[in-house]
Amino acid sequence: MLTLLFYIFIAVIVIEILQYIIIYGPIAMTTSLPTKKYVDFEPVSVIVYIKEQQDKLDNFLTQLINQDYPEYEIVLIHNESDDDDLEILEAFCAKHANTRLVKVANIETFWGNKKYSLTLGMKVAKYERFVFIEPVVTPRSENWLLSFTRNFSTSKKIVLGHTSINKKKRSFINQLIRFQNTYKSIDLFSWANFGKPFHGNAYNQGYNKELFFKVNGFIEQMRVPYGDEYSFINQIGTSNNVAVAYDQDSFVNLQVESKTSTWLNNVKTYDLLFRSSSFFSQLKLRFFNLCHLLFFALFTVLMSFLFNWEIVLGLFAFRYLIIYIYNYKLFKVFDDKDLIWTLPFLEIIHIFITTYYSSIHFITRKKI
Repeated sequence: MLTLLFYIFIAVIVIEILQYIIIYGPIAMTTSLPTKKYVDFEPVSVIVYIKEQQDKLDNFLTQLINQDYPEYEIVLIHNESDDDDLEILEAFCAKHANTRLVKVANIETFWGNKKYSLTLGMKVAKYERFVFIEPVVTPRSENWLLSFTRNFSTSKKIVLGHTSINKKKRSFINQLIRFQNTYKSIDLFSWANFGKPFHGNAYNQGYNKELFFKVNGFIEQMRVPYGDEYSFINQIGTSNNVAVAYDQDSFVNLQVESKTSTWLNNVKTYDLLFRSSSFFSQLKLRFFNLCHLLFFALFTVLMSFLFNWEIVLGLFAFRYLIIYIYNYKLFKVFDDKDLIWTLPFLEIIHIFITTYYSSIHFITRKKI
């Protein structure tokens, strides 16, 4: 039995290394391109969904209106709120000609439904290219829109971006949150190059108007109140029509609390939303997660019996050498290089907690 487990251990390591070289390799080896200035940039409609975010609007709107881009409009979608954000939006639109305000009143059929509100906003948008962002994040720079939209082309009609989470010194929970978030983008970007993207990023993504209305919008997902970026992007995306935005100017920043509850809630929510993706998308990611889990489990079993322990330790070290090389490059791309120092701990905790929640959700058949 131990001999069989030993060979499975070797096979798992080979699969993991191939995953990093073949799937993650193109992302790890990428280099940021210099930002182009106004060369064949089509006008863009920036779609913003807003609900009870009064405290974030002043800073967010200032950064949005000051984007260094030749021609764009801002479509502000106000979903009925209990705060005073509507007054701020009305005053902002009165000052700026390139803005539109869409006031969404709740109706019984789609009460508080984000997809319904987004649909109304996209219907009034005047340009063919949509870029989506929300007030909970802020553009990394005034070149955000320029850096992001340059990834559109005649064939690339969907662009997926990255959301960077704030760093907090001497906080391991913050590192866990950022590790989970960064690997979410690593998997998204990598698999978008190999087939259908797993999902999108509601805080930083874009697609052409024709794609939205060609499939009748969110009609298949309308009954699910959240997760507009998950099953819909998985539905319309292919390896031929999706581009990813690597340049750090194209990132948006998100401030989150460095709490254990925040981290666990992120893991649970991501797994529940990911379950709305296609079967094959789920199969691909869960297969490699299983391989990572088996690596640690088999290593523990083999070492506890000291079975070929010199070879097992050598394979363990070789696997981590390869993974450290690639993760350093990946974390550099996503501006999270400090995560490399605690990588083994982050990886082990992430794999086991992700497996735990995915198993619970599978057994209970829980949905978002």
